[in-house]
Amino acid sequence: MDIEIERDVHKLTLDAIVLGRLLAEEWLAGSLTPKGSIRSTILDSLRSLRGRQGLQQIDQDLIDLMGEQIRRTLNEIREGKGDAAISQDVDLVWEQDQKVVEYVNLAYRWKQFKKAKIALDDKLSAIREADLFLSRTV
Repeated sequence: MDIEIERDVHKLTLDAIVLGRLLAEEWLAGSLTPKGSIRSTILDSLRSLRGRQGLQQIDQDLIDLMGEQIRRTLNEIREGKGDAAISQDVDLVWEQDQKVVEYVNLAYRWKQFKKAKIALDDKLSAIREADLFLSRTV
């Protein structure tokens, strides 16, 4: 593998690991408890992320389910706030409810992790596809 590509993969992996760990630490230290049949899967994944492990087992569907848990819980506290926190940056300057602040911040962490994981997955897919393409043309 080209040294530049290898450096890119290492950087993207580091970003995903760090942001995953930060998401997990914030989520597990906070008051949001996942609900439903996915509860144990999310908690196990968060524990793995906190331990800087299991990044490969976290797919886009699981990341989306995590975001849905945050969105729904925040919407239960303040209607529409979860939708806003997931889709855009939310101003908390005048916010008095600590749960709202906690969950909006968690949504921000989730968005950072999601973006980093997508970038890593995209890079790895591009490498695999390029290898396949190059092996067929040689």
